[in-house]
Amino acid sequence: MLKRGLLFLGVVLAVYAVAVLCLSHVVCSGRALIFRTGDYYNWPGGDTWARFRAFDRSVEWDAVIIGSSHAYRGYDPAVFAEQGYNVYNLGSSAQTPLNSYHIIKHYLDSAHCPLLIFDVYEGIFLNTGLESTADLTQNITSDKAALGMAWGLRDLRGLNMMALRWAVRHRRPYYESPHPVVKGFVALPDSVTRALLPARNSTLVLQERQKELFRQCVRLCQERGIRMVVAQHQARKGTNAERHAAFTAFIDSSLAGTSIPNLDLTFAPGLHDLHHFADHNHLNAAGARIFTGQLVDSLEALGWLSRP
Repeated sequence: MLKRGLLFLGVVLAVYAVAVLCLSHVVCSGRALIFRTGDYYNWPGGDTWARFRAFDRSVEWDAVIIGSSHAYRGYDPAVFAEQGYNVYNLGSSAQTPLNSYHIIKHYLDSAHCPLLIFDVYEGIFLNTGLESTADLTQNITSDKAALGMAWGLRDLRGLNMMALRWAVRHRRPYYESPHPVVKGFVALPDSVTRALLPARNSTLVLQERQKELFRQCVRLCQERGIRMVVAQHQARKGTNAERHAAFTAFIDSSLAGTSIPNLDLTFAPGLHDLHHFADHNHLNAAGARIFTGQLVDSLEALGWLSRP
């Protein structure tokens, strides 16, 4: 009975592997057929592809930035460079703590990343990580990091994502980023034209799994001797202050006893509600320059960065 079960399993896996290989290599209308079988598959390419291939793990960076699109659109390494710091941005679209944990684990150590700037945004604690895992499994350079994310997703779709990654080992990007990717940063020139309507709902229900994975990120940095700073850039007028206070309380409780600072600039002055935002919650290039300058000043004042 056991032998029959193992034989059946082997046949199923073989059929699955052949199906994925065929669907991944048969191209129709410019793309592989596998992308027509599920809307969760991500095309390889874009800014994530460029960002992780340009990241040199042997360089001794002064700091590395991590987080969601708030990170790669809002923290400008050029501003750090003007002050003498060599910084790289490893943010990616919708990146959750599930994804950040494996990026830290497989890409960063204290010798080459003495300081990690972790952008936190309540949105990254509200979803499962499916969107970001779909993006990163097809675009990052580390197989181990991709596998960790897919397995950690606890979703059979993660298996399909990894099968696609392994089926096309030497693929080229399907598309290029529409904006230059400079040390991982993407500058958006656009500005919003309308005021943000105040959010009435103050209820905030963060995913317990993402909360725990954020705490694991904190512990991993401590174990590796990587100093960590948590940061948030300015939000637009109309942001729900009560909801944000609940989120800040969670972050502060997660950092309690660690000496990790929470540099929360959500309601800090210095940015114009229209001229410095690209959309309802992302900074544009001008806003990113101002915020990053404020962040550098804060890090220097705390002694977490010191000029060469």
